[in-house]
Amino acid sequence: MRRISHLPSAASRLLLSVLATALLCAGLTLAAAPLAATAITSAAAPCPATADVSACDADRDTVPDTVERAVCGSATCASGREDRDDDGVPDWVEVMACGTTACASPTKDSVGDGIPDFARQIVCGSSTCYTGNADLNGNGVPRWASVVICGTTACATGHEDYDADGVSDAIELAACVIGRDGLASTGATIAIWLIAALAAGLIATGLVLARKRHLFAAAVRTDAVV
Repeated sequence: MRRISHLPSAASRLLLSVLATALLCAGLTLAAAPLAATAITSAAAPCPATADVSACDADRDTVPDTVERAVCGSATCASGREDRDDDGVPDWVEVMACGTTACASPTKDSVGDGIPDFARQIVCGSSTCYTGNADLNGNGVPRWASVVICGTTACATGHEDYDADGVSDAIELAACVIGRDGLASTGATIAIWLIAALAAGLIATGLVLARKRHLFAAAVRTDAVV
């Protein structure tokens, strides 16, 4: 999978991570936008003792200190590009999604709607909770797609185009989603076809048995005449 060797500029308050995920949509593989936060030159501020420890961010890189410690051992050590299991999902995103640096899969989709479990975990808290293309961030990007593109629900702007094909990553990702109504319709269609097939089988069996009964009756009548 292609890796990014340079860091293009972006809004200073956003941390964008190298993130690749293979979606179950006609084999589409999207390598998301590269890490693009500009360096923060101000001195790292200590986390206030009264603050929620999960929100503390000493180096102000948008990766919580607790997550950085899980990734590399200190509150300021992570670059955002670490990916020790080389699955395309940065370690810090995996920790945010499910607690360790190797727990997420870019292809696992428990619901079957095209949204990977790790993105759903970050957006709404479980691998099967409801989110979709209508659940947008402030930039009009589906929050789950923003997680896939750059690691958080709010970071994607809608202009990211990692494969440079002229179609934004957000649009490509959103196109792969099957709405839950669509999943229900698919299930109903399958059920209808199964019922129709069963009915056809029963009718065919009935015709065969009727034919056999007719032949047996004819044979009995012939024997009686003889």
